[in-house]
Amino acid sequence: MKRPIRTLWIGIFLSVIVLFSGIWIIYNDIKSQIITLLYQQHEMNEFHIAEFKSTQSQIIKTLVLNTDLINYNVVKNTQAESLLYHFLKADPQIMQLRLIDPQGNELIRFDRKTDGSIIQIPHSKLQNKFDRPYFKEFILLAENSIGFSKFDLNIEHGKVEIPFNPTLRIGMPIYKEGKKEGVIVINYYMNDWVKDLQVNNPSRFFLVDHNGYFLMHPDPSWAWSEYLTPSKKAHEYFMCSFSSFSPIYEDEYRWIDSNTIAFSMNLFGQKLLALYKPDTSPNELLLRRLIQFSSIIILSLLLIVVPLIKIIRFNLRQIEEEKNKNKNILIHQAKLNAMGDMISAIAHQWRQPLNSIGLIMQDIVSAFNYGELNKEYLKSSEKSIMNQLQFMSQTIDGFRNFFNNEHQKTSCDLPLIIEDIRQLYQAQFTAYGIILKVDFKNHMSKLTTDYPFVLISYSAEIKQILLNLIANAKDAIIQAKCPPSERTIFVSVVAFDHIFRIDVSDHAGGIKAEVVDRIFEPYFTTKELGTGLGLYIAKILCEQYLEGSLFYQYDHSKGYSTFRMVLPHRINRQF
Repeated sequence: MKRPIRTLWIGIFLSVIVLFSGIWIIYNDIKSQIITLLYQQHEMNEFHIAEFKSTQSQIIKTLVLNTDLINYNVVKNTQAESLLYHFLKADPQIMQLRLIDPQGNELIRFDRKTDGSIIQIPHSKLQNKFDRPYFKEFILLAENSIGFSKFDLNIEHGKVEIPFNPTLRIGMPIYKEGKKEGVIVINYYMNDWVKDLQVNNPSRFFLVDHNGYFLMHPDPSWAWSEYLTPSKKAHEYFMCSFSSFSPIYEDEYRWIDSNTIAFSMNLFGQKLLALYKPDTSPNELLLRRLIQFSSIIILSLLLIVVPLIKIIRFNLRQIEEEKNKNKNILIHQAKLNAMGDMISAIAHQWRQPLNSIGLIMQDIVSAFNYGELNKEYLKSSEKSIMNQLQFMSQTIDGFRNFFNNEHQKTSCDLPLIIEDIRQLYQAQFTAYGIILKVDFKNHMSKLTTDYPFVLISYSAEIKQILLNLIANAKDAIIQAKCPPSERTIFVSVVAFDHIFRIDVSDHAGGIKAEVVDRIFEPYFTTKELGTGLGLYIAKILCEQYLEGSLFYQYDHSKGYSTFRMVLPHRINRQF
């Protein structure tokens, strides 16, 4: 029994390993697909940035090469101002367009208002931008070089413009014959560009700077988090460590959490982290995949298992029918064996009356020879012979009725059943000096019953079991050659509230320990002429038909060998 259980546990263990390995493979495949998809989105964003950069670079190059702007420091002309005006008008993304001399003084400045109108700032209101970081960066550029400022919010008079206005500045110096004459600076409204970038991303898109602040966020309340009061950082939003937002190399990625991945992004020269968070997490996709896969497997199994179950049930039914057929054959064979024992018992009972009849006949012949035969003598002899024949007839009737009421539930009187068996074996008991001692005890809590030892059951089956147990005890006593004081078979019947306990015991030495576990196996016997079916059939009848139990025990202290049968007061099974 241990080996099948061990095999089962090994099978369960291996199944669990295969299950989790499959889930791990599917999960990693899903994550790999998500990474590929998000990396493609990231490449599209970089292409969008590169396209903007290329387009605006061509625009500023066109301005820088215009002779009216090159010579504006020397000769003030309206053509240069008209050129800047029309460039600003043609591109609604441009917020401000300026020409600044090498000392930082604004020479020309056009602004686009929030309502779309364009105004030229009067010369009296032009400002000096020498101390501005973007001017210091742009004025140092070499000829034909283009500079991009930090992607940031627009600042006016030292304060961040409210509401937030994302701004990008492009600058390119103007050279004349190798001498720097000034710089063109274009300010762009980036708010619409940012919205387009977010709309073009099917997943949630974030931009985080090297200090861990959000520049872009799907939730406006987290965008430009450095300028919020109080400021907020990305690790607070994702509830992870600050180190998760440290810089990473190009073409690498990092999982921020189980659903967010980060790539490195170069935004106009500014190193940022681009974060992508799909609307459906890998865990949700895994669950959906497992549900779909499980549904397919279950449907496939149903298409296979349902017919298979029907086939198995049909085969099991045939096996059960064959098993019952064989069992009925064995039971019938056991009954034939029991009848053989009964015939042997009848033979023992008939020997005495047959001997008596023989002696009477011899006596009649002797009386005839000596002339003593008369009418009274014949009448007396006839009476004696008829008494013996009547006894033999009663024995036949008892044999004929012993297994009657077969397969019928009736009131079974245990004392009468045991008495029938006693009468059947009385001749053999007498011949071998065996005493059948019967003891009845009533332990019912309801002592008012008039028939404490009557149960509703199958009389024939109970008789067959007790006949087998008592016959085995008789054979054991004869085989063990027990002394006269130990040639007693004890039958104890105890009535409880819900069960009857019937013990059949003897002092014949019991069953050997090496075979005691096999006594209820079919065809196992320790007798020279035994069939090995008696105890096997008795156990089947007791457990499967009478809803009881039958087992063997040996009392070493008292030397009792006992077969104990436990029966319910009423059985529910009908067969």
